Amino acid sequence: MTEAAFPLLGAAFIVLIVLPACALLAKLGLVLIERRQQGGVLRGLNRRFLLVTGSSALPLAWFFSAGLHQTEAGASALVCLLSHDDAALCFEPGFFSLLLAIGVGVGWARAVRSAGRVDVSVSSSGRQLAARIERLVAESPALNALVGRVVVTDDASFAIGTRGFLKARVFVGVEFARAMSDEMLVGALHHECEHVESRDPLRYLLLELALTVNPFGRFLLEPHVARWKAAREAHCDREAVLNGAAPLALADAIVRAARPSPRETAALGYSDVAVLKLRVSFLLAFAERTPERCCDEGRVAIPMVALLLLVTLLLPHQAGTDALDAVHLTAEHMLAYLSR
Repeated sequence: MTEAAFPLLGAAFIVLIVLPACALLAKLGLVLIERRQQGGVLRGLNRRFLLVTGSSALPLAWFFSAGLHQTEAGASALVCLLSHDDAALCFEPGFFSLLLAIGVGVGWARAVRSAGRVDVSVSSSGRQLAARIERLVAESPALNALVGRVVVTDDASFAIGTRGFLKARVFVGVEFARAMSDEMLVGALHHECEHVESRDPLRYLLLELALTVNPFGRFLLEPHVARWKAAREAHCDREAVLNGAAPLALADAIVRAARPSPRETAALGYSDVAVLKLRVSFLLAFAERTPERCCDEGRVAIPMVALLLLVTLLLPHQAGTDALDAVHLTAEHMLAYLSR
């Protein structure tokens, strides 16, 4: 078996077999959660997020760590040791981990590039809007998280949205805000404030990355991701109302912000008509009866993902790497079969 055979065939096995199988298991869990969800469609968002991201992130993290552990400890599969006579010369697991890391890096770059770019306004109308927004934020204590985080853009195709994976900022289009009353704009800012505080741009990126690195499992999970995003936007609407936004003004702002092909990732406007109708119906109900804050569906998601990743990375060093040995042997058998 050549140096490149196991890394290539092993990585192909992960992408073609392991990740789609994990996506199928995640889909079964998502179906159960969505069908048996108690308390409405806005609950269980963290569990659904963890299932989608974990279905790709956890197996990749485990195999990556297992490959590094075998390289470091010289504990590779017996077939590798026999072919080199010396554990110190068996580099295939390390190359395998490197190939997985490159694949994730390419997926990350694609996911980041898909978010696009928005230019900052340099016009006088942009400066006027920035001053107006600064005044509105200062008048509402619930918007303190947006101090210094609102950016104005002259892009006529852009409405309002939250961007920034490490430091989230709210971008507001001049044309969009010009037609908005102060009450409507405050409602939209309350909605985006929830995105900022929950680090939603990063969560949306992780969801897209989970789908990108699992191309053969993507079709299983993509409908659930779309439903999760719709529920997340509705959740932000509810939090906006609880923090002082006027429901009817926010509903008006949502309709005005809707775009056929929105460039925003985490944003007020959502292009799906059915989702718009659902969110507006919620807000009409909130105008008659103030909603109750039932749960925190955002702020703990990223720490939970980080904790699960850390545990997964440590597992091969404590519990062994038998699964990687099985993949290694399977790749060896595949090579022997193909070379007949």
